[in-house]
Amino acid sequence: MGWVVAFLVVAVGTAVWFINQRVAQSATELMAPPRSLPSQTPADFGVTAETVRIPVDGIELVAWFLPPDPEAVGATLIYAHGFAGNRGVMLETAVRLHELGYGALLLDLRNHGESGAALTTWGYTEADDIVAAYNYLLTRPEVNPARIGLLGKSMGGAAAARAAAQLPELGVLMLESTYSSFEGNLPNILPSVVHQPAYLASLVLRRMSSVSQQPLADIRAVDTVRELNVPLLVLHGERDQLVPLAQAQAVFAAANEPKQMVVLPGAGHLNTFAVDPAAYTEHLRRFLAEYLQGEG
Repeated sequence: MGWVVAFLVVAVGTAVWFINQRVAQSATELMAPPRSLPSQTPADFGVTAETVRIPVDGIELVAWFLPPDPEAVGATLIYAHGFAGNRGVMLETAVRLHELGYGALLLDLRNHGESGAALTTWGYTEADDIVAAYNYLLTRPEVNPARIGLLGKSMGGAAAARAAAQLPELGVLMLESTYSSFEGNLPNILPSVVHQPAYLASLVLRRMSSVSQQPLADIRAVDTVRELNVPLLVLHGERDQLVPLAQAQAVFAAANEPKQMVVLPGAGHLNTFAVDPAAYTEHLRRFLAEYLQGEG
């Protein structure tokens, strides 16, 4: 019997070691995404943009600033990309809306693109980046401080929701492909993003929270929107596999009025704009015309 006990001890020890290794690897990959740079620049669309640097938490964020048309009452949007993205991910959207008069500040969130190194926290500390970007826009004379909005995609949406709770004068909030909670969506993220099994989610969350020293379970857009009194637009792909549509529906149901929700037919997580650029732009145009272009 002694050999059986010894075998079991070794087997259990090996299994625990193996799981710990996978948890550590997953947490590392989720907090240190591969860097990418924009494949296109505003100049490729015939648009003049200024590259700006915004300090936050001891690092610098890199962004493109496209000034608004004065006839759009200085209305300007901050764009926040998703995990492993960069400021170019939402450039075509920004250019389309810039043609309608809206200014743009396209951010590289911390630890992404050309911005400074830091741990990625899936919306928790990235909210500070968006608040810093908002405060930067307040220094620009071209921008109407009463007409600033946020458009965040996926992780950027989680960050935008958290930032909105700190910005009582915010004009509008738009959440695209955004999870209702990081903890609740982590079982989808693990197999899709780092190719690890969903059953490790609670252990990975605990590891990430410990390493980052941030309560990542508090990334809950579904709760945050309950505290907000800002016009909200929720956009989501009908076929999103990474963040199922039910999560967007939960965020929308929890939010206060005024609010609108758009489900984009045939779209997944990464192609919400590309599937039908004209329809996507029209949804934003109508929402912004109603809530961000008024007298301010």
